[in-house]
Amino acid sequence: MHDPLRRLFAPAAVALTLTLTACGGGQAVKPTTAPASTATVEAATRTPRPTAEPTTEPTAAPTAKPTVAPKATAAAGEVLPVEFSPLQTFKHPSGVFSIDIPDTWTLKDNSKADEIIHIWSDPTGNGAVIVDLFEDKTSYTADQLTQIITSFLKSQFGTEPDFVTKDPQTQKDGSILVVWSYTSKASNGTSVPLLGNSFIEQRENKVSILTTLVPSDQFDTVLPKTNEIINTYKIDPSVTLTTGSTAAPQATAAPGEVLPIEFGTLQTFKHPSGVFSIDIPENWTLKDNSKKDEIIHVWTDPTGNGAVIVDLFEDTKSYTADELTKIITTFLKNQFGTEPDFVTKDPKTQKDGSILVVWSYTSKASNGTSVPLLGNSFIEQRENKVSILTTLVPSDQFDTVVPKTDGIINTYKIDPTATLTTGV
Repeated sequence: MHDPLRRLFAPAAVALTLTLTACGGGQAVKPTTAPASTATVEAATRTPRPTAEPTTEPTAAPTAKPTVAPKATAAAGEVLPVEFSPLQTFKHPSGVFSIDIPDTWTLKDNSKADEIIHIWSDPTGNGAVIVDLFEDKTSYTADQLTQIITSFLKSQFGTEPDFVTKDPQTQKDGSILVVWSYTSKASNGTSVPLLGNSFIEQRENKVSILTTLVPSDQFDTVLPKTNEIINTYKIDPSVTLTTGSTAAPQATAAPGEVLPIEFGTLQTFKHPSGVFSIDIPENWTLKDNSKKDEIIHVWTDPTGNGAVIVDLFEDTKSYTADELTKIITTFLKNQFGTEPDFVTKDPKTQKDGSILVVWSYTSKASNGTSVPLLGNSFIEQRENKVSILTTLVPSDQFDTVVPKTDGIINTYKIDPTATLTTGV
């Protein structure tokens, strides 16, 4: 027997916390490959698309809990206005959905093995767009989809101050909109009402909730911009959902082999703070593991077997080459020293002054196959910015992919004059 709404009451998969951040010193952490009253608003509508014919009882719903604490400005009772830049199309590596997002917004990928959870936030940390998408072979009625989204919102946000939902509204494309709100606290203690617009829809076996979340008093101002984003959202129900959320290399059907890393066309990623930029294959997925004083960005290819990691923080101390070498070798040993077959090679100073350490260990693929991994980590200091840039690939693919990984590495640029902000 199906358990209705079984995923609604599972532990929350994600907490989106957007708070006022202060710049300060950081220390590199282990890079891992493996979002008082409710405003009355007019419902946004989206371009019509074919709607699946629902028939039976609900069995699933998203598990994500986006929670926002807005950034306060120096003036008490105010928050920074949400920043919008030109839109650029984001297409999920699996091809299951696409959406146009402002090019200065940061993606945080909190996906699980069977559920895509993508959260974009603006540079101020006060605006967010969230896509939560999973597969379910059950065909739902409109009433059942409404039950899923209202129960989900209540279970996740029902205890927040002033939480309220408005009556659901069916949109022209068949999706269902629920407007909801609650009062959050900014980092200086200011109470900030937040307004969410969540659209639930089913396209064949794909169930999706698309959400925008902004401070309530900014809603009318930003509505044309958020509607523009919402109306670009497209789902391809014919695509098999894959999230790339795996901790170990993915094995092929043949024992002892792993899938070759996939490289798409390079596109420039520029961190919203402007502190660094790098060219990354367009089909790779970003996972943002940043802390309030440290940027930690991890990109993985569609197979989950290749990764590029940027770890960057500020430090006012000026380090010698020997000290930087000690930092990176100690860091690698502390983080990976207990992994099977872990070893580091002698550090090498590069032409640009950075220091390269090549390291390796043996991981396990999902079918139990032992897979030697090879990491190349470059540490450098540019004024008060300390950075570790890493590529990580299966050892037996290194010679094949090195022209590609070198092409990525050579695009990495740090702007030491920029102030590091992470949006966390």
